[in-house]
Amino acid sequence: MLFRWFSLVSIVFLCFIPNGSLQVEVHVCDSTNSNNSVPRHCYTYFFNRFIYCNGPILAAVNYHALYNDSKEFVDMPMKQDPLVVSNAWYAKFGNTTAANLNKTDVQAFVNEYFSAAGTELIACTPDDWQEKPPKLATIADPALREWAYKLNGIWKTLCRKIDPAIEQHTSRYSLLYVPNNFIVPGGRFREFYYWDAYWIIKVCKASRVSVFIKLFQGLIACEMYNTTKSMIRNLATMVDQHGFVPNGGRVYYLQRSQPPLLSAMVYELYEATNDKDFIAELLPTLLKELNFWNEKRTVKVNLNGKEFEVYQYKTPSNVPRPESYRVDTVNSAKLANGMDKQQFYQDLASAAESGWDFSTRWFSDYKSLTTIETTKVLPVDLNGLLCWNMDIMEYLYEQVGDTTNSQIFRNRRAVFRDTVQNVFYNRTDGTWYDFNLRTQSHNPRFYTSTAVPLFTNCYNTLNTGKSQKVFDYMSVSKMGDFNYPGGIPSSMSQESTEQWDFPNGWSPNNHMIIEGLRKSANPEMQDQIRKKKVLRPFYERKNTCDEWSHRTKVSKFSLGTDDGVNEFFFQGFLIASKWVMGNFRVFYETGHMWEKYNVIGSYPQPGSGGEYDVQDGFGWTNGAILDLLLTYNDRLFVPDNFINATTASPVQTTTKVALTQLQNSWVVLFAILIYQLF
Repeated sequence: MLFRWFSLVSIVFLCFIPNGSLQVEVHVCDSTNSNNSVPRHCYTYFFNRFIYCNGPILAAVNYHALYNDSKEFVDMPMKQDPLVVSNAWYAKFGNTTAANLNKTDVQAFVNEYFSAAGTELIACTPDDWQEKPPKLATIADPALREWAYKLNGIWKTLCRKIDPAIEQHTSRYSLLYVPNNFIVPGGRFREFYYWDAYWIIKVCKASRVSVFIKLFQGLIACEMYNTTKSMIRNLATMVDQHGFVPNGGRVYYLQRSQPPLLSAMVYELYEATNDKDFIAELLPTLLKELNFWNEKRTVKVNLNGKEFEVYQYKTPSNVPRPESYRVDTVNSAKLANGMDKQQFYQDLASAAESGWDFSTRWFSDYKSLTTIETTKVLPVDLNGLLCWNMDIMEYLYEQVGDTTNSQIFRNRRAVFRDTVQNVFYNRTDGTWYDFNLRTQSHNPRFYTSTAVPLFTNCYNTLNTGKSQKVFDYMSVSKMGDFNYPGGIPSSMSQESTEQWDFPNGWSPNNHMIIEGLRKSANPEMQDQIRKKKVLRPFYERKNTCDEWSHRTKVSKFSLGTDDGVNEFFFQGFLIASKWVMGNFRVFYETGHMWEKYNVIGSYPQPGSGGEYDVQDGFGWTNGAILDLLLTYNDRLFVPDNFINATTASPVQTTTKVALTQLQNSWVVLFAILIYQLF
């Protein structure tokens, strides 16, 4: 009893200590994470922080590698209150270090006091789901239309709601309680995630500057407006409770966010529904989130005698990430003598806040994770997105009749747009780059993040030459980024094994580039013409990229030429056709949509690299593909014998079996092609 009261008093005392006042370490969940009342918040986040965020149980589970993925344990609900679990641990093991514990004993303890990961979540079917949404019926190609219906069906498998009973015992769970249903990305990502949600729910509409084609995507493409509102309200709940949207729906994400796209979600939904009441409801929350970035994630930089304030990813936590605890501690052991482990952990978590965990863009030597310096990098994509936030806030305030605040944000965006050009734009190369605070210079390597200001129109759109230079920089003659058959890789760092580098392509990056090209006010960018001979024999083409692009049909966008046999394509359409057809082929070979793809082979494959196995599902991939299928609904067509060369119908497999079948299919595919040629 005395020990129990001592534990209780100690933890309650710690609950009122300002973070860092008596300790150097900044943990990922503490009393600064929530705006709830002190008693409930203290109990929820401080009692279970010693289970899920730090403490001897977390250390022992990872030291003995009870699970292949550290995330498995920190997603497991407790069967009893955290104080009971903590006391039981100390009663059984005392202060014995993890290295001196028996693995079998640790596993037995976990089995006794924890339930399986994910059991606090309930599968659901969105109440506004339709088997065949009318918008998808506009896709001209029958095979692609049927595929779109299958992707629409995946929303049912990815829908989750939190067991209502959890609200009465939140301290037993690492899950952050939200009241409404939501769509998860898939795989190990079993809770809601922030920037994934934009592509899951997005209705991508032509910009107010350049109106050419109306686009629909994700849940809104499937006319699931109620589900979209529910997901936005869930994220708004996080802002109201914590002051920002966390990386994801777990307590161990409470020190970091992700790329700020909540205002963009509200904007896209408004463009689809014209619901001004919803805007009025959400505007105070959007302003609160923007204030988080203004107050917690800004830094001043001096260039050419002028001071500019820009944004950066910089979480305060400086300990191993609980969901990646083992790999973080293993990597920290590789640091050179004298290197600061806490700085290393902060840079890892800050890179995770960017969504790009990990990429050589954060490494000082562009090779090794141990040289990560995220907090010294000013990311061009983050600043481009916040520029867009200001533009959206101006527009939304205007829509509800608040001209005063609309003008304030119009002026702020004008000033910040100038900041982005001064800090990130490289006039020599004609594109935007990350800026490094240590070297006081740009990182002149290609990453798909360089195109984000183009996507968000964070430049003077009357300057058509600027968008043309960005295109030239990314073109075949310069970086070769447009020359891969499956889409655009995240970087050209071919020596890297990180998942956000070559040869992996990701839906958000490819989609933003395609949209940036499409929305550009430069006619050459929109209608980037490539004269190609129609239907050259397959064996005369250099690769299947030609097959996917040139066997597509162009209807009202075709332009005649004097020889009568040439087709003209938007550059964005060429990239879109590669990405769509690559995803389509892999789906029919594996039965899954994937979070990332290897884009460089003759035929794409699921991606690889990074801290965990490639995940299927997959929320943002499904959303981006649905958008592109509707954007180019009358131009994308499956080449002849395309499906016959793979499989007649999707194969339902596990991840490992699917990958094996994908490799084996190469032999069959090659034999079929040889047969057709001869």
